[in-house]
Amino acid sequence: MLKDLSHGHRAAYATLLYVAIVIAVLFASNYYADRLPPAQTHVNKSYPFPRLPGTTCAQIGDVTRLALFVKDMDTGLRAVGCSDGDKAAAASFALHHEGAAKTSAEIDRAVWDEILGNPLETAKKPRTLDYDIRWLKDDKTMQQLAAPGSTFSFYIFEWWSPTAVAVVVLVWGLLVYLAKHSALLRDASAKGASLEARTFSLARTQMAWWFAIIFAAFVFLWLVTGEMPTLSGQALALLGISSATTMASVGISADRTPAPGETGVFFRDLLSDANGITIQRFQMLVMTIALGLMFLIHVATRLTMPEFDASLLTLLGISAGTYVGLKIPEDQGGAGKAASGEAGDTTDGAKSGYSATS
Repeated sequence: MLKDLSHGHRAAYATLLYVAIVIAVLFASNYYADRLPPAQTHVNKSYPFPRLPGTTCAQIGDVTRLALFVKDMDTGLRAVGCSDGDKAAAASFALHHEGAAKTSAEIDRAVWDEILGNPLETAKKPRTLDYDIRWLKDDKTMQQLAAPGSTFSFYIFEWWSPTAVAVVVLVWGLLVYLAKHSALLRDASAKGASLEARTFSLARTQMAWWFAIIFAAFVFLWLVTGEMPTLSGQALALLGISSATTMASVGISADRTPAPGETGVFFRDLLSDANGITIQRFQMLVMTIALGLMFLIHVATRLTMPEFDASLLTLLGISAGTYVGLKIPEDQGGAGKAASGEAGDTTDGAKSGYSATS
C-alpha cells in the first residue's frame, strides 16, 4: 500500500508515525521515572553531601576549601555551599565535570572515569560511590569532615533522555531518506540528467557524516545532562576539514561538464573514480569512519566531547588533502563525451560518468 503513495505522502505518514512514537516514549519515560528507586542526585546538578556536624560553616570560612574526594581521589570539585545542623550538616557540591579544574588532566581523567564508570549501566539503577569531604586548611593540612563509609547515589541520565535518542534518530533517518531520494550526497551531473544518473560523492558524504555525528552528540549531551554542551576544538576542526574538502572538490569540478552515468553501489561510488577503487579514497573513508565511531563511543561513555590527539586530526587532514590533490587529474566525463551526452568510458568497478585518465 505504501509503495503506491508519492514520496510526499510517504514522508507525511512517516512524520506522523514518528510523532506518535515520540509521544509514547515521553509518556513511558515519565511513567518509568516515577517508579525509579530514589537517588540522591544527577550529574551536573548540585547536591548537599552530608558531613560531620562538629565543624561549623563559620569556622570553615571559605567554602571553596572544602574538597570532594571519591575513593580517596580528589575530584577537583570544590564546595559551592555549606549548612550547619546536628543532623543536617552538609557541604554542597555540583557534580559538573567542566568545573573540575583543580587537578591535572591525567588525574581528572582517572577520577571521572571512576565517577562515570559505564554511564549506560545507570539507565535503570543509580551508581553508588564512596565519598569524603576534606577541609583543605592550608597546603599541608586537611581535615576529614564526612563520616567513615559515607556513600552517595546518583543517576547520569535524566528521565527525558529517550527524547534525545528519538530526535537523533529522526534527523539521521531524514538524512538517509534525502540521500536516497535527492541529490543531497550526489555528484554534479549533465544538465537534464536524472537522479539515477548521478553518483554518490565522497566529499559530500564525509561532510554529512560529521554533521550527523556532531549534531547527535550535541543534542544527546544537552538533553541528557540538562546543560548546553561545549563544542570541542576537535569537533570544529572535523567539521572544518570536511567542509574544506567538499568546497575544494566542488571547486575542482566546477569547470567540468560531467557525462551522465548510472548510480552504482553506494560504497563503490565513494571508493571509485574512472580507474576503479583508489587508495586515497579508501584511506579517507576508513579514517572518517574510524574517527566518527571513536567520537560517538567517547560521548556515550564519558558524556563529553572528545579531545582527539592533534596527530589524528593531522592524519585526517593529510587523507583529505591527498584526495583533493589526486582529484585534479580526474576527467569527469570528458569534454567531448559530455557534449554528445555519452557516458564516460569506465572499466569494471570504475565510477560511472568518469573517463579513465591517460
